[in-house]
Amino acid sequence: MSRHGIEVTEEEVLDKIIGTFGQRTVDSRSDIDLIQLLALLLIPLLLKAKQSLDQAQQPSNTIRRQSGTCLHREKGDSRWPDADIIESVLRMMLHDATGDASLRPLTKELIRQILRFYGEGEASNNEQLLDEMVLAATPDSITDIEGEPILLDQHSFAHGLTHDVQHYNIDFENSMTTNFHDVFSDEQKGDVKEGNSVKTVRTLSCIDYTADTFRSKSYVVILWVAWILTYFSYLQSQNVLTMAKLQCDEFEFGCTLAQGILNWLVIMFQLSVLGSIFIIAASAGNVKNANPFLMVVGICATLIFIVLPFFLELSVGVVSTEKSREGINPVLYHLSVICGFVLLIDPVMSIFQRFLPEKSSLLMFVQKHMDNTRLEAAVKRAASFKMNRLVRNACDVHKAAELDGGIGQGLETRYGIAMLAFAKVSDQKEELPAFRETWKRIWNRELFENEGIWLTTHVLAGNVAQVTVCVLLATLFAIVYSGELFQQGLDHLDKLVPGYSQRWRLLLPLWFGVICGELTIISIISKYIPSSINTILQFRSGGFETLKGNSFLKLRYAVDNSSLLFGSIFWGTFYTSVIVGFFFMILLGIIMWPDFAQIIGVLFANIIGIGLTVMLKWIVLRGYRRVTQQGYYRKNVVISNVVNIILESWNLALGIGYMLIRGLYFILAATMFIGRVDVPFLSQDACFVGPIELDSFPLIFRKDLLSHDAHRHPYIERLGVMYMLKLRHNDFGFRAGTHWRLLFIYALLPWMRKYRRNDESLVISEFKFAANRMWTGRMPVESERSFESSKQEAGVPSELEMLRAENNNLRMLLFGHGKRSHLTSSCPPAPSLAGVPSNLQKSVNTA
Repeated sequence: MSRHGIEVTEEEVLDKIIGTFGQRTVDSRSDIDLIQLLALLLIPLLLKAKQSLDQAQQPSNTIRRQSGTCLHREKGDSRWPDADIIESVLRMMLHDATGDASLRPLTKELIRQILRFYGEGEASNNEQLLDEMVLAATPDSITDIEGEPILLDQHSFAHGLTHDVQHYNIDFENSMTTNFHDVFSDEQKGDVKEGNSVKTVRTLSCIDYTADTFRSKSYVVILWVAWILTYFSYLQSQNVLTMAKLQCDEFEFGCTLAQGILNWLVIMFQLSVLGSIFIIAASAGNVKNANPFLMVVGICATLIFIVLPFFLELSVGVVSTEKSREGINPVLYHLSVICGFVLLIDPVMSIFQRFLPEKSSLLMFVQKHMDNTRLEAAVKRAASFKMNRLVRNACDVHKAAELDGGIGQGLETRYGIAMLAFAKVSDQKEELPAFRETWKRIWNRELFENEGIWLTTHVLAGNVAQVTVCVLLATLFAIVYSGELFQQGLDHLDKLVPGYSQRWRLLLPLWFGVICGELTIISIISKYIPSSINTILQFRSGGFETLKGNSFLKLRYAVDNSSLLFGSIFWGTFYTSVIVGFFFMILLGIIMWPDFAQIIGVLFANIIGIGLTVMLKWIVLRGYRRVTQQGYYRKNVVISNVVNIILESWNLALGIGYMLIRGLYFILAATMFIGRVDVPFLSQDACFVGPIELDSFPLIFRKDLLSHDAHRHPYIERLGVMYMLKLRHNDFGFRAGTHWRLLFIYALLPWMRKYRRNDESLVISEFKFAANRMWTGRMPVESERSFESSKQEAGVPSELEMLRAENNNLRMLLFGHGKRSHLTSSCPPAPSLAGVPSNLQKSVNTA
């Protein structure tokens, strides 16, 4: 609902989505755990792997040995899985569950054995599910030959993984379309060929600033900047202020209070009523496949509120378009009308593109620069990149386990050695991109195509508004500098000292202050987007507390406060630049004014004296610390104690300068951070005075980022596609396919096992070197005993033998003694054909 506006009932969610892809817990609640979500996310990757397998045209009854674990890769393709990923995972699964990587007949008993090994006891006892899993893994093109069973090979395993999710088209990822269009494109055209239709509700997506579901983000950014300029041009003019002015005596408090209330009521009406009408009307056509009438409404709103006031002069109530030629007003008028004309380009092009051919270059240009579709397509590709990177990283962990000598005679579980290898690398971290690196990755679109970063409209609009502040302040300075009063002041300075021009004493501080203010704005502008990206990556990677953190609940409350961001970014930047500019202007002006020359000379002399003294102290202490200290410990206690007394006394005087400098640092830093609502300035300890939070804007900023990521994260978007496909097609996803995909994850990503929520979760919550080979408190049933005896007759090691071998290897790992075999190559051991009928053995050997 929140993302695509699809109306579904709770019963539909429980029955179709959770009933297929999730499970019912012990307390009769239905949910989807993290591993089941991962199984959904892996569906496109598994479909690609099956396509590669089908194209390879390899015999269905052999497992290739020419490559190691998961390392036969398509070079340069970061979104296509390794060519041998399915057979590699099958080799791991068979090795762990049966003791070797031999091909086995596809039977219920084999699947039961695999399920029990990975802790799916309840599923292993479900006869109906086992029958469905056997049927799911039986390719349509394969039939029994002379009554002999089908082998569980890479082709049958791939069929089991993907047979029920064929409605997903892997070409979705390369199309310049939205996820909703990929699933319901024919329904949008009124041509429902197959599947169910869904009910959608109106969500006013044209003004959806939580999920950014409108058509063009650039249009919204310019729209808000245009509204700011229009407000200051025509709604805050002198004529409007005069109409709302009461006749008050200078010292009459009641009338002054009434004037203040009236002023803010007028502002509230102008911004809340007129502003809402303008924003909603101008945004009416900013939706995908909008009705041309709505686009005309948006064009009319832009003309009435922005363009026509520039050419007409009238005064009606709280709106006045009568122009003033004084000060900065002409600049505001021209900037406002320029934004108005830019706004008109988007709806006009959107109407015009309906008459263009589907693959025209002009249409591609419009979609590339004026449409969110390109950004959504990048998020789809980012999901593929991230899932493929996750799988390849898991393959690298298994490969590292092999190179460490983890597999001997096929007796240890790959599950166990992979867990050991993962423990060695699990604390590795990736450095966040620095400032320049972030902008570089933005420019080459790597952050969008690979990480799926979605920049929020609030941040982008605030960034453009900051550019407006920079232009307006520069214009204001030019107006003041060229003003008659300022020029008279400069002439007066020239007369103070006959024959010598003194105007430089005013001009130099003024220019210096303006340059510092403008540089401050540029610095803030350049840091907002990298800061937003780094914050998103921190939340995604666990650098900041998320769902399990105690403070995360604050970030989920009052998300609507993000509406404060745009105005806060605009005014914060304005205040910061003005204060910084005045500070440096006054500071340099005092230094250069002749009346303060003696005071400044004394001050500089003391500063130089303190600086030289501190430098001497640093040189002496550097040598002293080398001789007498080693970390927290002292080499010569007597000298250390004497030196400490000397420093204690000396620092009584130096503390004056230190604290003065500290205070100046704090004031300057606080001033610089007025316009930085993206990062906290106060620490957690200093941010609260009792229950009052002194600076809540960084928290609001993070709420906005998380709110958008909750709708636009690549994994969230992909899960949304899977859910919509299930709502559309009843035959998308079945229990059997879900359990095959769970087994794929257990074998490839055993460290994810701790996130599984089922009835056996307590049994497998701790690490077992042999997975779930442990005493369960019950004797095996007759079917289990007969199955174990058949394994022994086939030459497969018993559970006890395998546990003894693993125990010996564990001693070797921990204490360095005991017998242990090592690999002679990086390839997995050759598959055994024990238990396979003789005629099939011959065909396998021939292949």
